[in-house]
Amino acid sequence: MIYYKVFYFFITNQKEHFHFFNIGIYDSLKRANEAIEELKTKQGFSLRPDRFYVLKIVRFKTPKFLNKTFWADGFENYTYKKKKHPKN
Repeated sequence: MIYYKVFYFFITNQKEHFHFFNIGIYDSLKRANEAIEELKTKQGFSLRPDRFYVLKIVRFKTPKFLNKTFWADGFENYTYKKKKHPKN
């Protein structure tokens, strides 16, 4: 059976930090795109709405959470800076 896996990925300004979110697995490309359109306006996702990706996958067993969207409320985005310790 063919399914469509949606994920969200971006790299921050600090090259060593990246964010990867599994959004869900859907039984049609239409449902996958509907989930993306809904999430584009949510907190966190709205900052980079072009970072959603759809991957076509084959599974012989039906996924447990088929057509369920995770991160439906979005996410909080924050940055931090490492403190430099003064040399003694």
